[in-house]
Amino acid sequence: MWKLELHLGRKLVWLECNLHTGELPLRHLIVDLDSATDMDINPNFTRIFVGPPLIKLHDKVIQDLSTDQHYGYRIVCAVRDGVLPARLALLEIRPVNHSHWLTTANRLLRLWVSKHELKGKNHLKNLQFIEEFIIGVYYPCWFNVKVKHSSQEIDLCIQ
Repeated sequence: MWKLELHLGRKLVWLECNLHTGELPLRHLIVDLDSATDMDINPNFTRIFVGPPLIKLHDKVIQDLSTDQHYGYRIVCAVRDGVLPARLALLEIRPVNHSHWLTTANRLLRLWVSKHELKGKNHLKNLQFIEEFIIGVYYPCWFNVKVKHSSQEIDLCIQ
């Protein structure tokens, strides 16, 4: 980009899809972590409260959400609050599909609130790092893009 600006002799504006910008780092973070959603729920999971809060969604927007999007909104709220509603705990999530990053993020959040029995300090630390990214960056950015369609309205999620 810099070389192109030098060649043209002026600054360029680079607009990319903010949804995909958030997915690229998530793709690199996911290496080994995937498991079934049939693990027992850990009622004492550690609350994660980082980043900006999720944007409040109007009823019209909520009605327009897919199952994955709706689950994602609810699970992020639950992890931030530290309480997983019983109905949410009963829901099953589709298997990971690397073209469906919402499903992948949902499965990782479900892993966090489950009795995952991850062994070793590094595994738990890595999982927490991924969860903090999902809670603090990925989902707030995703829902901002969902509600605010103009690139001028959207705060920069990744700087």
